[in-house]
Amino acid sequence: MKIGLVPLHAGNLGSLTASLKRLGHTVVYWNTAADIRAVDWVVFPGVGAMRDVTADLERRGLLRPLEDMRAEGQPFLGICLGMQLWFETAEEGGQGLGWFRGSVPRLEAPVLPHIGWNHWEATPATPRWLRAYADQCFYFVHSYRVAPVDETQVVGLTAYGGVFPSIILDRGFIGTQFHPELSGEVGQALLQDIFTQLA
Repeated sequence: MKIGLVPLHAGNLGSLTASLKRLGHTVVYWNTAADIRAVDWVVFPGVGAMRDVTADLERRGLLRPLEDMRAEGQPFLGICLGMQLWFETAEEGGQGLGWFRGSVPRLEAPVLPHIGWNHWEATPATPRWLRAYADQCFYFVHSYRVAPVDETQVVGLTAYGGVFPSIILDRGFIGTQFHPELSGEVGQALLQDIFTQLA
């Protein structure tokens, strides 16, 4: 598959690119609108803050093409900040893309950020193929979480301090609060299943 990566200038491009190439995919970076080509998937990576990301996407001429792709049903994967960006507002400041209703509040935990291995549990909305990964451990590093208005979008939950959504799924969109590309063999397997099961 051909995958378009949207750099958010916030880390993890190298590890994610390497992970995708190990799976046999072709990776292209979309730094500006001139880089955009037809792809099978668009991936929003990210480790960092949401404050200036939307404005930066607009400055680079990417915002309108991404909006058009969304309307046309292009599949999207968002990882950590990349998923949070799809929502409306963030407690740390800044506007998201507003593709999903909801906010990005701070985690309710005594020690932040949440760093390390943790598992997730299925919800009633979790599809069968994804349930195979429930209760397995994935790598997290974040201080904020998503809070969707539509709870049916939540297909994975994780506990750290409180319970928060760790996987969301809505039509051609899937987002993970954890980092599959940093989660060893189980993360590699999940990435591949995402691209094949939701194709």
